[in-house]
Amino acid sequence: MNVGEAVRKLLAAYGVDTVFGMAGTMTVELYRGIALAGLRHVQCRNEQGASLMADGYARATGKPGVCTIIAGPGVTNAATGIAQAYCDSQPMLVLSGACATRTQGKGWGAIHELADQSAVTAGFTAFSAMVRYPEELPELIALAYAVFRSSRPRPVHLSLPRDVLPEPVEADWKPRRAPSLPMPDPAAIEEAANLLAQAKCPLILVGGGAVGTRKPLTDIAEHIGAPVLSTNAGKGILPESHLLSLGASIVRAPSQQALADADVVLLVGSQVGGGDTFLPKLDIPGDIIRIDIDPAELASVYSAAVPIQADARAAMLALSSAVSSRKPAAHRSQGEIRVRDILSRIVATMSDVEKLHARVWKIIRSVLPADAIVMGDASQIVYSGSFAMPMEMERCWYYSGTYCSLGVALPLAIGAKIGAPQRPVIAVAGDGGIMFTVNELATAAEERIALPVIVWNNDALKEIVDQMDQRQIPRIGVEPKSPDFLRLAQSLGCHAVRAAGAEHLAQSLRNALAADRPTLIEVRQDSPWLRD
Repeated sequence: MNVGEAVRKLLAAYGVDTVFGMAGTMTVELYRGIALAGLRHVQCRNEQGASLMADGYARATGKPGVCTIIAGPGVTNAATGIAQAYCDSQPMLVLSGACATRTQGKGWGAIHELADQSAVTAGFTAFSAMVRYPEELPELIALAYAVFRSSRPRPVHLSLPRDVLPEPVEADWKPRRAPSLPMPDPAAIEEAANLLAQAKCPLILVGGGAVGTRKPLTDIAEHIGAPVLSTNAGKGILPESHLLSLGASIVRAPSQQALADADVVLLVGSQVGGGDTFLPKLDIPGDIIRIDIDPAELASVYSAAVPIQADARAAMLALSSAVSSRKPAAHRSQGEIRVRDILSRIVATMSDVEKLHARVWKIIRSVLPADAIVMGDASQIVYSGSFAMPMEMERCWYYSGTYCSLGVALPLAIGAKIGAPQRPVIAVAGDGGIMFTVNELATAAEERIALPVIVWNNDALKEIVDQMDQRQIPRIGVEPKSPDFLRLAQSLGCHAVRAAGAEHLAQSLRNALAADRPTLIEVRQDSPWLRD
């Protein structure tokens, strides 16, 4: 075997079954390896689509997404998807080509040349390495999987020079076992349990790092009577039908006030980014018990009275056991009363446009089963969906508020549907955002996947329009002319329909979930039926 074949065979041994990407002159030997290892290859229309599809695959499966791209422009095209996965703590392995080793850094004008390619992605990966010798690869890939499986998962980028890929490999490369996840300090668990038991007005805030903790989270919340608030990434960990759930309403003023009123806050698996709150920093004057796998987070913006570096699942199980043996100061009924009051104030403060959004989400929710995955773009309807679209299960709602790139929903949904074909998946985007990656409709059509793509059309980049209007700034560059979305989607091999009413939208979504290809469903904000 050569390096291109050996690395693919090694990845198959690590459990990789799908690769997203686009072939190029420097990566053809990697494609020989794809055939040898029997991996599925999904051809994107732009490398940005490849990295975003790999991200969506990772979110839906919990396994690292893998993408293969060319050097130079392939790397810079893919940068947005890689950076989003970094900000959202998603595991991704990026294998790119690279110029021949003897030309690197010389400025000779080699094809796809970057002066220092590994430095380009170093700022938004766990690590980025330029491979010089074949024998480096097994160790680098083992290190990548150690990051994915035993610490805060983030992308890894390996650059493979065109003269290294054809080199021979004499023996099979074997996967290496990843280290165990960090366990909590028993003394810190006891301290946290005492603090929670003494709390008169406790509150729990969970993020994506708390996925998998539903049982201990529920037990702790019910025992101490604590409302449970989540970020977008933590949405659904506690079912939103639970009487202690505030859902992902962290963006709303009543929920933010609840955080300010709490005397003890249990913060689990979240950096609490500004994209979730629309504020530079939340006001949390009470004592914070913070559980996070990343030690840097424990010393960041929200300092902890009790910092616990550990895997959230192990820590929450230990904390649940410790809390259950203590008599709490607050009771479950008190927490439920607080939740009802907060949720009623959220409803009372919704704007007219948010009520339109909520109506659309109610229709969508009525059609989707509980395990359906919703991939949301940076769009006002998705911002509203954070609190208006109820979720009963974790890993079903995705909106990247931290990096907040436009155009991500469609390729994320493609990757998710390919990774979890048995689950319904939808994408929701605005008319501006969908144009960033609309070319990937062709990829979805070629893959013949049933994927509803809901386009909320208000003929503007409406969030920025509103900000300009509020500040009396002329509307410049925020009202791009949209294409005929239906004809555009049809030309790319998709079904397409414009919602003409509530039942029509519901039926169109049902049809799309059972179709033989993607379906673009346009919903216009100015539709009269939305105001009936």
